[in-house]
Amino acid sequence: MREKGWSERTAFHADGRAWTFAEVFDGAARVAAGYRSHGLRTGDRVLLALPDSVEMVWCLLGAWQAGLVAVPVNVQMSREDLTRDVVTAEPALVVVDPETAGWLGDSGPAPTSEVGPLVAAEPEEVFATGGDAAALAVFTSGTTGAPKLCFFRHRDLGAPRAPGLVSGPDTVGLSVSRMYFVGGLSASVFTTLETGQAAVLSRPRATPAAAVELMRRHNVTVLFAQPSFLARLLLEPGHAEVLGNVRQAFCAGEVLTARLREQLVPIMGPRLLNTYGTTEAGGIAVGPPAAYDVPSAVGPPLPGRPVRVVDADGQELPTGGRGELHIRVPVATRGVARGSLGPDILTDVWWPTGDLASIDENGVVHAHGRLDDVEVIGGQNVVPSEVERLLESHPRVLEAAVSSVRRPAGDTSLRAYVVAAAAPGSPGEGPVRGDDALAAELVELARSTLSWYKVPQDVVWLDALPRNGNGKVLRRVLRAQGDEFVQPHRHCPASNVPRT
Repeated sequence: MREKGWSERTAFHADGRAWTFAEVFDGAARVAAGYRSHGLRTGDRVLLALPDSVEMVWCLLGAWQAGLVAVPVNVQMSREDLTRDVVTAEPALVVVDPETAGWLGDSGPAPTSEVGPLVAAEPEEVFATGGDAAALAVFTSGTTGAPKLCFFRHRDLGAPRAPGLVSGPDTVGLSVSRMYFVGGLSASVFTTLETGQAAVLSRPRATPAAAVELMRRHNVTVLFAQPSFLARLLLEPGHAEVLGNVRQAFCAGEVLTARLREQLVPIMGPRLLNTYGTTEAGGIAVGPPAAYDVPSAVGPPLPGRPVRVVDADGQELPTGGRGELHIRVPVATRGVARGSLGPDILTDVWWPTGDLASIDENGVVHAHGRLDDVEVIGGQNVVPSEVERLLESHPRVLEAAVSSVRRPAGDTSLRAYVVAAAAPGSPGEGPVRGDDALAAELVELARSTLSWYKVPQDVVWLDALPRNGNGKVLRRVLRAQGDEFVQPHRHCPASNVPRT
Protein backbone atom coordinates (compact mmCIF):
# COMPACT_ATOMS: atom_id res chain seq x y z
CA MET A 1 0.00 0.00 0.00
CA ARG A 2 2.74 2.45 0.98
CA GLU A 3 4.86 1.40 -2.00
CA LYS A 4 1.96 2.21 -4.32
CA GLY A 5 1.39 5.56 -2.65
CA TRP A 6 -2.20 4.72 -1.73
CA SER A 7 -2.08 5.49 2.00
CA GLU A 8 -4.07 8.70 1.76
CA ARG A 9 -6.24 7.60 -1.15
CA THR A 10 -9.90 6.82 -0.55
CA ALA A 11 -10.48 3.09 -0.18
CA PHE A 12 -14.15 3.12 0.87
CA HIS A 13 -17.13 5.46 0.93
CA ALA A 14 -19.29 4.51 3.91
CA ASP A 15 -21.46 6.10 6.58
CA GLY A 16 -21.32 9.51 4.96
CA ARG A 17 -17.55 9.85 4.74
CA ALA A 18 -14.48 8.67 2.85
CA TRP A 19 -12.06 6.21 4.49
CA THR A 20 -8.43 6.12 3.39
CA PHE A 21 -6.35 2.98 2.96
CA ALA A 22 -4.28 4.07 5.97
CA GLU A 23 -7.41 4.26 8.15
CA VAL A 24 -8.55 0.86 6.94
CA PHE A 25 -5.27 -0.87 7.79
CA ASP A 26 -4.93 0.96 11.10
CA GLY A 27 -8.38 -0.23 12.13
CA ALA A 28 -7.56 -3.77 11.00
CA ALA A 29 -4.36 -3.80 13.07
CA ARG A 30 -6.29 -2.64 16.12
CA VAL A 31 -8.92 -5.34 15.66
CA ALA A 32 -6.17 -7.96 15.26
CA ALA A 33 -4.85 -6.95 18.67
CA GLY A 34 -8.39 -6.94 20.04
CA TYR A 35 -8.87 -10.53 18.92
CA ARG A 36 -5.69 -11.50 20.78
CA SER A 37 -6.92 -9.75 23.92
CA HIS A 38 -10.04 -11.94 23.75
CA GLY A 39 -7.84 -15.03 23.87
CA LEU A 40 -8.21 -16.08 20.22
CA ARG A 41 -5.45 -18.29 18.87
CA THR A 42 -4.13 -18.94 15.38
CA GLY A 43 -6.63 -20.98 13.36
CA ASP A 44 -9.66 -20.03 15.47
CA ARG A 45 -12.81 -19.06 13.62
CA VAL A 46 -14.39 -15.63 14.19
CA LEU A 47 -17.93 -15.21 12.90
CA LEU A 48 -18.72 -11.70 11.66
CA ALA A 49 -22.42 -10.89 12.16
CA LEU A 50 -21.98 -7.42 10.69
CA PRO A 51 -23.47 -5.42 7.80
CA ASP A 52 -21.32 -4.25 4.91
CA SER A 53 -19.31 -1.46 6.52
CA VAL A 54 -15.80 -0.31 7.31
CA GLU A 55 -16.13 -2.22 10.58
CA MET A 56 -16.70 -5.41 8.59
CA VAL A 57 -13.54 -4.68 6.55
CA TRP A 58 -11.55 -4.04 9.74
CA CYS A 59 -12.74 -7.32 11.22
CA LEU A 60 -11.96 -9.29 8.05
CA LEU A 61 -8.46 -7.89 7.59
CA GLY A 62 -7.79 -8.02 11.32
CA ALA A 63 -8.69 -11.70 11.38
CA TRP A 64 -6.25 -12.43 8.57
CA GLN A 65 -3.49 -10.40 10.23
CA ALA A 66 -4.03 -12.39 13.44
CA GLY A 67 -4.07 -15.77 11.66
CA LEU A 68 -7.78 -16.38 12.23
CA VAL A 69 -10.48 -17.70 9.91
CA ALA A 70 -13.10 -15.05 9.14
CA VAL A 71 -16.70 -16.26 8.69
CA PRO A 72 -18.92 -13.43 7.38
CA VAL A 73 -22.66 -14.12 7.57
CA ASN A 74 -25.93 -12.60 6.43
CA VAL A 75 -27.25 -10.45 9.29
CA GLN A 76 -30.63 -10.03 7.60
CA MET A 77 -31.57 -13.66 8.09
CA SER A 78 -34.10 -14.72 10.67
CA ARG A 79 -32.87 -15.18 14.23
CA GLU A 80 -33.29 -18.94 13.81
CA ASP A 81 -31.15 -19.05 10.64
CA LEU A 82 -28.47 -16.80 12.13
CA THR A 83 -28.25 -19.01 15.21
CA ARG A 84 -28.01 -22.06 12.91
CA ASP A 85 -25.01 -20.50 11.15
CA VAL A 86 -23.28 -19.80 14.47
CA VAL A 87 -23.82 -23.38 15.60
CA THR A 88 -22.52 -24.69 12.25
CA ALA A 89 -19.43 -22.45 12.21
CA GLU A 90 -18.44 -23.26 15.82
CA PRO A 91 -16.58 -19.93 16.25
CA ALA A 92 -14.37 -18.91 19.14
CA LEU A 93 -15.91 -15.42 18.96
CA VAL A 94 -18.89 -13.76 17.28
CA VAL A 95 -18.53 -10.09 16.38
CA VAL A 96 -21.90 -8.35 16.49
CA ASP A 97 -23.42 -4.94 15.90
CA PRO A 98 -26.13 -3.44 18.15
CA GLU A 99 -28.87 -5.21 16.18
CA THR A 100 -27.43 -8.71 16.13
CA ALA A 101 -26.14 -8.34 19.71
CA GLY A 102 -29.72 -8.72 20.89
CA TRP A 103 -29.97 -12.08 19.10
CA LEU A 104 -26.53 -13.48 19.87
CA GLY A 105 -25.81 -12.41 23.43
CA ASP A 106 -23.32 -14.18 25.68
CA SER A 107 -26.05 -16.66 26.58
CA GLY A 108 -25.96 -17.85 22.97
CA PRO A 109 -23.87 -20.59 21.37
CA ALA A 110 -20.60 -18.57 21.37
CA PRO A 111 -19.07 -15.55 23.17
CA THR A 112 -19.68 -12.18 21.50
CA SER A 113 -18.08 -8.77 21.19
CA GLU A 114 -19.05 -5.57 19.46
CA VAL A 115 -16.47 -3.88 17.23
CA GLY A 116 -15.84 -0.97 19.60
CA PRO A 117 -13.88 -2.91 22.26
CA LEU A 118 -11.86 -4.68 19.56
CA VAL A 119 -10.80 -1.53 17.73
CA ALA A 120 -9.90 0.22 21.01
CA ALA A 121 -6.72 -1.89 21.29
CA GLU A 122 -3.29 -0.60 20.29
CA PRO A 123 -2.42 -1.67 16.70
CA GLU A 124 -0.91 -5.13 16.26
CA GLU A 125 2.35 -4.97 14.29
CA VAL A 126 2.87 -8.69 13.69
CA PHE A 127 1.31 -10.46 10.69
CA ALA A 128 0.58 -14.19 10.88
CA THR A 129 1.88 -16.43 8.10
CA GLY A 130 -0.63 -16.84 5.25
CA GLY A 131 0.00 -19.25 2.40
CA ASP A 132 -1.80 -22.56 2.93
CA ALA A 133 -3.43 -21.53 6.20
CA ALA A 134 -7.22 -21.20 6.19
CA ALA A 135 -8.33 -17.56 5.96
CA LEU A 136 -12.01 -17.47 5.05
CA ALA A 137 -15.10 -19.66 5.37
CA VAL A 138 -18.33 -18.74 3.62
CA PHE A 139 -21.68 -20.47 3.59
CA THR A 140 -23.05 -21.94 0.39
CA SER A 141 -26.28 -20.32 -0.81
CA GLY A 142 -28.50 -23.13 0.45
CA THR A 143 -30.70 -23.22 -2.66
CA THR A 144 -30.94 -27.01 -2.55
CA GLY A 145 -30.48 -27.79 1.16
CA ALA A 146 -28.86 -26.68 4.40
CA PRO A 147 -25.95 -24.27 3.81
CA LYS A 148 -22.45 -25.67 4.29
CA LEU A 149 -19.13 -23.96 5.02
CA CYS A 150 -16.56 -23.63 2.25
CA PHE A 151 -13.03 -22.80 3.44
CA PHE A 152 -10.46 -20.82 1.47
CA ARG A 153 -6.73 -20.51 2.09
CA HIS A 154 -4.83 -17.22 2.03
CA ARG A 155 -3.27 -18.15 -1.32
CA ASP A 156 -6.74 -18.72 -2.83
CA LEU A 157 -8.07 -15.22 -2.15
CA GLY A 158 -7.99 -12.36 -4.62
CA ALA A 159 -9.81 -10.25 -7.15
CA PRO A 160 -11.10 -11.85 -10.38
CA ARG A 161 -8.80 -11.79 -13.38
CA ALA A 162 -10.16 -11.80 -16.90
CA PRO A 163 -9.36 -9.86 -20.07
CA GLY A 164 -10.96 -6.44 -20.37
CA LEU A 165 -12.04 -5.91 -16.75
CA VAL A 166 -12.34 -2.28 -15.70
CA SER A 167 -10.53 -1.54 -12.43
CA GLY A 168 -7.91 0.73 -10.90
CA PRO A 169 -7.56 3.89 -8.83
CA ASP A 170 -9.78 5.88 -11.20
CA THR A 171 -12.81 3.59 -10.67
CA VAL A 172 -15.56 3.65 -8.06
CA GLY A 173 -17.30 0.36 -7.43
CA LEU A 174 -20.64 -0.59 -5.90
CA SER A 175 -21.55 -4.21 -5.17
CA VAL A 176 -25.17 -5.00 -4.41
CA SER A 177 -24.04 -8.52 -3.56
CA ARG A 178 -22.99 -8.49 0.09
CA MET A 179 -19.66 -9.46 1.64
CA TYR A 180 -20.89 -12.79 2.99
CA PHE A 181 -20.80 -14.05 -0.60
CA VAL A 182 -17.49 -14.57 -2.38
CA GLY A 183 -18.60 -12.43 -5.32
CA GLY A 184 -19.58 -9.49 -3.13
CA LEU A 185 -16.44 -9.81 -1.00
CA SER A 186 -14.31 -9.87 -4.12
CA ALA A 187 -16.06 -6.87 -5.71
CA SER A 188 -15.99 -4.72 -2.56
CA VAL A 189 -12.78 -5.73 -0.76
CA PHE A 190 -10.32 -7.76 -2.84
CA THR A 191 -10.66 -5.54 -5.92
CA THR A 192 -10.20 -2.44 -3.76
CA LEU A 193 -7.07 -3.78 -2.07
CA GLU A 194 -5.49 -5.09 -5.28
CA THR A 195 -6.36 -2.34 -7.78
CA GLY A 196 -6.86 0.79 -5.66
CA GLN A 197 -10.48 1.37 -6.62
CA ALA A 198 -12.77 3.15 -4.16
CA ALA A 199 -15.71 0.96 -3.11
CA VAL A 200 -19.08 2.22 -1.91
CA LEU A 201 -20.43 0.32 1.11
CA SER A 202 -24.08 0.39 2.18
CA ARG A 203 -24.79 -0.65 5.76
CA PRO A 204 -28.46 -1.44 5.00
CA ARG A 205 -29.13 -3.68 2.02
CA ALA A 206 -29.39 -1.28 -0.92
CA THR A 207 -32.83 -0.91 -2.46
CA PRO A 208 -32.96 0.10 -6.14
CA ALA A 209 -33.84 3.66 -5.08
CA ALA A 210 -30.94 3.74 -2.61
CA ALA A 211 -28.60 2.34 -5.27
CA VAL A 212 -29.52 5.11 -7.69
CA GLU A 213 -28.75 7.69 -4.99
CA LEU A 214 -25.44 6.06 -4.06
CA MET A 215 -24.40 5.75 -7.70
CA ARG A 216 -25.26 9.38 -8.35
CA ARG A 217 -23.58 10.69 -5.18
CA HIS A 218 -20.31 8.80 -5.68
CA ASN A 219 -20.27 8.66 -9.50
CA VAL A 220 -20.07 4.86 -9.52
CA THR A 221 -18.31 3.49 -12.59
CA VAL A 222 -18.38 -0.28 -11.86
CA LEU A 223 -21.55 -2.04 -10.71
CA PHE A 224 -21.84 -5.63 -9.46
CA ALA A 225 -25.42 -6.90 -9.03
CA GLN A 226 -27.79 -9.80 -9.46
CA PRO A 227 -30.02 -9.79 -12.56
CA SER A 228 -33.17 -9.61 -10.40
CA PHE A 229 -31.83 -6.42 -8.79
CA LEU A 230 -31.03 -4.92 -12.19
CA ALA A 231 -34.61 -5.67 -13.27
CA ARG A 232 -35.94 -3.63 -10.34
CA LEU A 233 -33.34 -0.92 -10.91
CA LEU A 234 -34.74 -0.35 -14.40
CA LEU A 235 -38.08 0.62 -12.81
CA GLU A 236 -36.44 3.41 -10.76
CA PRO A 237 -36.48 7.05 -11.90
CA GLY A 238 -32.92 8.13 -12.64
CA HIS A 239 -31.65 4.69 -13.68
CA ALA A 240 -30.72 5.89 -17.19
CA GLU A 241 -28.50 8.64 -15.75
CA VAL A 242 -26.55 6.45 -13.33
CA LEU A 243 -26.21 3.51 -15.72
CA GLY A 244 -24.92 5.96 -18.33
CA ASN A 245 -21.96 6.71 -16.05
CA VAL A 246 -21.14 3.02 -15.50
CA ARG A 247 -18.14 1.79 -17.46
CA GLN A 248 -18.80 -1.86 -16.64
CA ALA A 249 -21.72 -3.67 -15.02
CA PHE A 250 -21.44 -7.28 -13.88
CA CYS A 251 -24.52 -9.42 -13.41
CA ALA A 252 -23.98 -12.59 -11.40
CA GLY A 253 -25.61 -15.05 -9.04
CA GLU A 254 -28.55 -16.11 -11.19
CA VAL A 255 -29.65 -16.53 -14.80
CA LEU A 256 -29.95 -13.38 -16.92
CA THR A 257 -33.44 -13.74 -18.37
CA ALA A 258 -34.26 -13.11 -22.00
CA ARG A 259 -36.57 -10.23 -21.13
CA LEU A 260 -34.00 -8.48 -18.92
CA ARG A 261 -31.34 -9.04 -21.54
CA GLU A 262 -33.55 -7.32 -24.11
CA GLN A 263 -33.96 -4.36 -21.75
CA LEU A 264 -30.34 -4.02 -20.64
CA VAL A 265 -28.40 -4.59 -23.86
CA PRO A 266 -29.76 -1.48 -25.64
CA ILE A 267 -28.82 0.61 -22.59
CA MET A 268 -25.47 -0.95 -21.66
CA GLY A 269 -24.21 -2.59 -24.87
CA PRO A 270 -20.79 -4.23 -24.38
CA ARG A 271 -20.45 -2.56 -20.96
CA LEU A 272 -22.74 -5.28 -19.55
CA LEU A 273 -20.97 -8.53 -18.61
CA ASN A 274 -22.67 -11.77 -17.65
CA THR A 275 -20.58 -13.75 -15.15
CA TYR A 276 -20.90 -17.38 -14.12
CA GLY A 277 -19.18 -19.23 -11.30
CA THR A 278 -19.61 -21.27 -8.13
CA THR A 279 -18.69 -20.74 -4.49
CA GLU A 280 -16.71 -23.97 -4.46
CA ALA A 281 -14.68 -23.58 -7.67
CA GLY A 282 -14.69 -19.85 -8.44
CA GLY A 283 -15.25 -18.17 -11.80
CA ILE A 284 -16.18 -20.24 -14.84
CA ALA A 285 -17.09 -17.93 -17.72
CA VAL A 286 -17.75 -14.29 -18.51
CA GLY A 287 -19.01 -12.50 -21.59
CA PRO A 288 -21.09 -9.60 -22.94
CA PRO A 289 -24.72 -10.55 -23.66
CA ALA A 290 -24.64 -8.05 -26.53
CA ALA A 291 -22.31 -10.41 -28.43
CA TYR A 292 -24.73 -13.36 -28.46
CA ASP A 293 -28.11 -14.07 -30.00
CA VAL A 294 -29.51 -16.39 -27.33
CA PRO A 295 -29.99 -15.68 -23.62
CA SER A 296 -28.42 -18.97 -22.51
CA ALA A 297 -24.98 -17.85 -23.77
CA VAL A 298 -22.66 -16.64 -21.01
CA GLY A 299 -19.24 -16.41 -22.65
CA PRO A 300 -15.97 -18.29 -23.08
CA PRO A 301 -14.38 -19.97 -20.06
CA LEU A 302 -11.90 -17.93 -18.06
CA PRO A 303 -8.24 -18.29 -19.11
CA GLY A 304 -6.57 -21.39 -17.72
CA ARG A 305 -9.91 -22.97 -16.75
CA PRO A 306 -10.92 -25.50 -19.41
CA VAL A 307 -14.49 -26.83 -19.38
CA ARG A 308 -16.29 -29.86 -20.74
CA VAL A 309 -19.86 -31.22 -20.73
CA VAL A 310 -20.47 -34.83 -19.75
CA ASP A 311 -23.45 -37.19 -19.76
CA ALA A 312 -24.80 -39.21 -16.82
CA ASP A 313 -22.05 -41.81 -17.36
CA GLY A 314 -19.27 -39.20 -17.26
CA GLN A 315 -18.60 -39.36 -21.00
CA GLU A 316 -17.74 -36.08 -22.71
CA LEU A 317 -20.49 -34.88 -25.04
CA PRO A 318 -19.91 -33.39 -28.50
CA THR A 319 -20.34 -29.71 -29.27
CA GLY A 320 -23.86 -28.53 -28.48
CA GLY A 321 -24.72 -31.52 -26.30
CA ARG A 322 -26.48 -30.79 -23.01
CA GLY A 323 -25.17 -32.34 -19.83
CA GLU A 324 -23.34 -31.52 -16.63
CA LEU A 325 -20.65 -28.85 -16.90
CA HIS A 326 -17.24 -29.75 -15.45
CA ILE A 327 -14.42 -27.24 -15.05
CA ARG A 328 -10.73 -27.93 -14.53
CA VAL A 329 -9.53 -25.81 -11.62
CA PRO A 330 -6.27 -25.53 -9.67
CA VAL A 331 -8.24 -25.59 -6.42
CA ALA A 332 -11.81 -26.29 -5.30
CA THR A 333 -13.33 -26.35 -1.84
CA ARG A 334 -16.04 -28.76 -0.73
CA GLY A 335 -18.60 -27.60 1.80
CA VAL A 336 -18.43 -29.11 5.29
CA ALA A 337 -21.23 -29.51 7.82
CA ARG A 338 -19.30 -28.07 10.81
CA GLY A 339 -16.52 -25.54 11.16
CA SER A 340 -14.42 -27.85 13.33
CA LEU A 341 -14.07 -30.24 10.38
CA GLY A 342 -11.83 -27.65 8.72
CA PRO A 343 -11.07 -27.21 5.02
CA ASP A 344 -11.88 -29.92 2.50
CA ILE A 345 -9.80 -28.68 -0.43
CA LEU A 346 -9.05 -30.43 -3.73
CA THR A 347 -6.29 -29.38 -6.11
CA ASP A 348 -5.94 -29.76 -9.88
CA VAL A 349 -9.34 -31.36 -10.33
CA TRP A 350 -12.23 -31.56 -12.77
CA TRP A 351 -15.01 -30.03 -10.67
CA PRO A 352 -18.64 -31.08 -11.34
CA THR A 353 -20.73 -27.92 -11.17
CA GLY A 354 -24.13 -29.60 -10.95
CA ASP A 355 -25.30 -27.27 -13.74
CA LEU A 356 -26.97 -28.24 -16.98
CA ALA A 357 -24.94 -26.62 -19.77
CA SER A 358 -23.65 -26.88 -23.31
CA ILE A 359 -20.67 -25.52 -25.24
CA ASP A 360 -21.20 -24.21 -28.76
CA GLU A 361 -18.92 -24.33 -31.77
CA ASN A 362 -17.28 -21.06 -30.73
CA GLY A 363 -16.39 -22.34 -27.28
CA VAL A 364 -19.07 -20.25 -25.58
CA VAL A 365 -20.60 -21.74 -22.42
CA HIS A 366 -24.41 -21.87 -22.34
CA ALA A 367 -26.10 -22.23 -18.94
CA HIS A 368 -29.50 -23.96 -18.91
CA GLY A 369 -30.17 -24.35 -15.18
CA ARG A 370 -29.41 -26.64 -12.28
CA LEU A 371 -29.47 -30.40 -12.82
CA ASP A 372 -31.18 -30.83 -9.46
CA ASP A 373 -33.84 -28.34 -10.59
CA VAL A 374 -35.08 -30.74 -13.24
CA GLU A 375 -38.75 -31.65 -12.67
CA VAL A 376 -40.26 -34.96 -13.76
CA ILE A 377 -43.75 -34.57 -15.22
CA GLY A 378 -45.53 -37.50 -16.84
CA GLY A 379 -42.26 -39.41 -16.88
CA GLN A 380 -40.58 -36.60 -18.86
CA ASN A 381 -37.77 -34.33 -17.64
CA VAL A 382 -38.56 -30.62 -17.60
CA VAL A 383 -35.87 -27.93 -17.20
CA PRO A 384 -37.69 -25.08 -15.39
CA SER A 385 -35.60 -22.34 -16.99
CA GLU A 386 -37.01 -23.17 -20.43
CA VAL A 387 -40.56 -22.57 -19.22
CA GLU A 388 -39.58 -19.56 -17.11
CA ARG A 389 -37.82 -17.81 -19.99
CA LEU A 390 -40.88 -18.27 -22.17
CA LEU A 391 -43.20 -16.82 -19.51
CA GLU A 392 -40.83 -13.90 -18.92
CA SER A 393 -40.97 -13.06 -22.61
CA HIS A 394 -44.55 -11.82 -22.02
CA PRO A 395 -44.54 -8.03 -21.55
CA ARG A 396 -46.75 -8.30 -18.44
CA VAL A 397 -44.36 -10.64 -16.62
CA LEU A 398 -41.57 -9.22 -14.49
CA GLU A 399 -40.21 -12.59 -13.32
CA ALA A 400 -41.41 -16.18 -13.11
CA ALA A 401 -40.50 -19.51 -11.57
CA VAL A 402 -42.05 -22.95 -12.01
CA SER A 403 -42.02 -26.06 -9.85
CA SER A 404 -43.82 -29.37 -9.67
CA VAL A 405 -46.93 -29.75 -7.51
CA ARG A 406 -48.61 -32.95 -6.32
CA ARG A 407 -52.30 -32.57 -7.15
CA PRO A 408 -55.20 -33.88 -5.03
CA ALA A 409 -55.84 -36.65 -7.55
CA GLY A 410 -52.27 -37.87 -7.03
CA ASP A 411 -50.81 -36.67 -10.32
CA THR A 412 -47.90 -34.20 -10.62
CA SER A 413 -47.87 -31.13 -12.86
CA LEU A 414 -46.20 -27.73 -13.08
CA ARG A 415 -47.30 -24.60 -11.31
CA ALA A 416 -46.06 -21.16 -12.39
CA TYR A 417 -45.30 -18.48 -9.80
CA VAL A 418 -45.36 -15.09 -11.48
CA VAL A 419 -44.58 -11.51 -10.51
CA ALA A 420 -46.61 -9.32 -12.83
CA ALA A 421 -45.38 -6.14 -14.49
CA ALA A 422 -47.52 -3.06 -14.86
CA ALA A 423 -49.57 -2.80 -18.02
CA PRO A 424 -48.37 -0.17 -20.53
CA GLY A 425 -49.72 3.25 -19.58
CA SER A 426 -50.69 2.26 -16.03
CA PRO A 427 -49.13 3.99 -12.98
CA GLY A 428 -46.01 2.19 -11.79
CA GLU A 429 -46.58 2.66 -8.06
CA GLY A 430 -47.17 -0.19 -5.62
CA PRO A 431 -47.28 -3.93 -6.24
CA VAL A 432 -48.87 -5.20 -9.43
CA ARG A 433 -51.13 -8.23 -9.36
CA GLY A 434 -52.15 -10.28 -12.37
CA ASP A 435 -55.64 -11.57 -13.03
CA ASP A 436 -57.33 -14.63 -14.47
CA ALA A 437 -57.24 -13.22 -18.01
CA LEU A 438 -53.47 -12.72 -17.89
CA ALA A 439 -53.01 -16.16 -16.33
CA ALA A 440 -54.98 -17.67 -19.21
CA GLU A 441 -52.74 -15.82 -21.68
CA LEU A 442 -49.62 -17.26 -20.07
CA VAL A 443 -50.97 -20.80 -20.04
CA GLU A 444 -51.96 -20.48 -23.69
CA LEU A 445 -48.52 -19.07 -24.54
CA ALA A 446 -46.94 -22.15 -23.00
CA ARG A 447 -49.44 -24.52 -24.60
CA SER A 448 -48.85 -23.05 -28.06
CA THR A 449 -45.07 -23.29 -27.76
CA LEU A 450 -44.08 -26.17 -25.48
CA SER A 451 -44.72 -29.89 -25.19
CA TRP A 452 -47.78 -30.71 -23.08
CA TYR A 453 -45.82 -31.81 -20.01
CA LYS A 454 -44.02 -28.45 -19.88
CA VAL A 455 -47.26 -26.44 -19.67
CA PRO A 456 -48.10 -25.06 -16.19
CA GLN A 457 -51.48 -26.21 -14.94
CA ASP A 458 -52.06 -23.05 -12.96
CA VAL A 459 -50.59 -19.62 -12.28
CA VAL A 460 -50.02 -18.11 -8.83
CA TRP A 461 -49.39 -14.39 -8.46
CA LEU A 462 -46.68 -13.26 -6.04
CA ASP A 463 -45.38 -9.84 -5.07
CA ALA A 464 -41.82 -11.28 -5.20
CA LEU A 465 -40.20 -14.66 -5.72
CA PRO A 466 -38.56 -16.24 -2.66
CA ARG A 467 -34.82 -15.70 -3.01
CA ASN A 468 -31.72 -16.17 -0.92
CA GLY A 469 -29.38 -13.34 0.01
CA ASN A 470 -27.59 -13.51 -3.34
CA GLY A 471 -30.78 -13.33 -5.38
CA LYS A 472 -31.14 -16.98 -6.37
CA VAL A 473 -34.70 -18.31 -6.49
CA LEU A 474 -35.33 -20.74 -3.64
CA ARG A 475 -37.10 -23.38 -5.69
CA ARG A 476 -37.14 -25.75 -2.72
CA VAL A 477 -39.28 -23.16 -0.89
CA LEU A 478 -41.70 -23.10 -3.81
CA ARG A 479 -41.88 -26.88 -3.76
CA ALA A 480 -42.32 -27.09 0.00
CA GLN A 481 -44.76 -24.19 0.39
CA GLY A 482 -46.47 -24.22 -2.98
CA ASP A 483 -49.96 -24.70 -1.58
CA GLU A 484 -49.41 -21.98 1.02
CA PHE A 485 -48.86 -19.45 -1.76
CA VAL A 486 -52.13 -20.31 -3.47
CA GLN A 487 -54.79 -19.25 -1.01
CA PRO A 488 -54.14 -15.48 -0.85
CA HIS A 489 -53.49 -15.17 -4.57
CA ARG A 490 -55.68 -15.56 -7.60
CA HIS A 491 -54.73 -18.37 -9.92
CA CYS A 492 -55.96 -19.79 -13.14
CA PRO A 493 -56.39 -23.56 -13.59
CA ALA A 494 -55.63 -24.99 -16.99
CA SER A 495 -55.90 -28.39 -18.57
CA ASN A 496 -52.68 -30.38 -18.76
CA VAL A 497 -53.99 -33.12 -21.01
CA PRO A 498 -51.60 -34.22 -23.78
CA ARG A 499 -52.35 -32.74 -27.18
CA THR A 500 -52.50 -34.98 -30.18
